[in-house]
Amino acid sequence: MEKSMDKNDFTQGSIVSKLLRFMIPIFGALVLQAMYGAVDILVVGQFGTTAGISGVSTGSGIVNLLTFTVTGLTMGVTIVMGQYLGEKRPEKVGQVVGGAIWLFFVLSFVIAALMLILARPLAILMQAPREALDLTVLYVRICG
Repeated sequence: MEKSMDKNDFTQGSIVSKLLRFMIPIFGALVLQAMYGAVDILVVGQFGTTAGISGVSTGSGIVNLLTFTVTGLTMGVTIVMGQYLGEKRPEKVGQVVGGAIWLFFVLSFVIAALMLILARPLAILMQAPREALDLTVLYVRICG
């Protein structure tokens, strides 16, 4: 058990390999999220119209913005957890995790509601072409 803790302890030893092991899954998740939009564009390109491609392309920008913002918030949670672990106060980590679960639980409902309600204004703000506006709104609402 002690050897496992040393392997994951960022406060001792070389940080480069530990940081890479920490970063790779996060980077992979962000790449997969970006690929999600790309695959949607490929599928719509194969079976849909140019307006559909434009709608998915514009809508993907909106969805990625929200996804990457939430990912940034989760990074903030890991920073707080790391501070408590570095201070040797692991009992506080449980409180941070519990608070984060509640925060993201509530945030998921708020974001879903906002994406449903604000899909059209967001699509207009993103300057979706007029002929693709309804398809952009539909894509944002489906993803929301």
